[in-house]
Amino acid sequence: MKYLFCFLFLFYTANTFGQISFPKGFKLIAGDNLTGEDDRYSNGKYVFATYPLFRPFEDDIWKDDQFKKHVADYFGFPFYQTRDSLLWGTGKKGDVYSYVIVDKGGQGFELYSRYNDADFAHHSKWLLNTMREYRKKGKLFIFPMRVPKE
Repeated sequence: MKYLFCFLFLFYTANTFGQISFPKGFKLIAGDNLTGEDDRYSNGKYVFATYPLFRPFEDDIWKDDQFKKHVADYFGFPFYQTRDSLLWGTGKKGDVYSYVIVDKGGQGFELYSRYNDADFAHHSKWLLNTMREYRKKGKLFIFPMRVPKE
C-alpha cells in the first residue's frame, strides 16, 4: 500500500509540475470533455488550444516527411522541423491566424487569433520558448488539468 501511495503521489506531482502557467490575463474556457482535452485558454483576443495527434512511435518515422505531411494536412498549412525535433507551422484558416507547435509525442499546441500583430508574435515566441524551457528541465509541457466539480 505504501508503494502504491508513493507511485500515485509521484505520478500526480509529475503532471502538476509539467502544467504550464499561461501569460497574465489568460483564462480557462472549459470544453465539454471532463478531462480538459478540449479546454482553451484565452485573454479575449488570443486563444491557446491543444490537439492530440496520432503519431507512430518509431523514431525513423518521426524523421520521415510522412508525419509532417499528416500534420500539414490536418492544420492546412506547411510545417517545418526544428533542430530540437519540434514541428512548427503558421498559416491562416479563413480569417483566423494560427501558429502551431507539435512535439515529438504528437501533441499539438496552437495559438490562434483574428489579429496577426506584435502581440500574436510575442505569444508565439512565448509558446516556443516555454516549451523548450520545460523540455530542457525534463518536465512535461501540458495544459493545466481541470478537476471536475461534483
